[in-house]
Amino acid sequence: MQVPAKLMRIAAVALAFAAMPAGAVTDIDGTYRDPDGYVQITLRPCGQARCGVITHIIRAKPGEPDRDVHNRNAALRSRPILGLTILSGLRWQRGAWRGQVYNPEDGGTYRAVVNPGSGGTLEVQGCVAIICRTSVWPSAR
Repeated sequence: MQVPAKLMRIAAVALAFAAMPAGAVTDIDGTYRDPDGYVQITLRPCGQARCGVITHIIRAKPGEPDRDVHNRNAALRSRPILGLTILSGLRWQRGAWRGQVYNPEDGGTYRAVVNPGSGGTLEVQGCVAIICRTSVWPSAR
């Protein structure tokens, strides 16, 4: 019996993934700083997904209070920035961590694509429709 070529390719890809050490490429858990060095964000499991929470204020942003004052939901504007979840629902899909990113600077929540970067960094892409912006978060270690 001859095995179809398509089935052989699928088997080869499955074996390649099985040979990869667990978490080698996809591990994003850890502690990072925002690109401007204002806050520290810790990524960790949240149920069946991953989330990123502001766990330390490194330095205050000039002219900004320590509350979520730009939130589009007025009822949430008094919550503190410290402890705020800014990455949520991150699940490994189609070769990247995909979920949502909340931007406390404008109060918007955007589609997120997150990947480990070089040198222990984290690449965080926020998208509205087809327009995306990527920022690199250095490791806080």
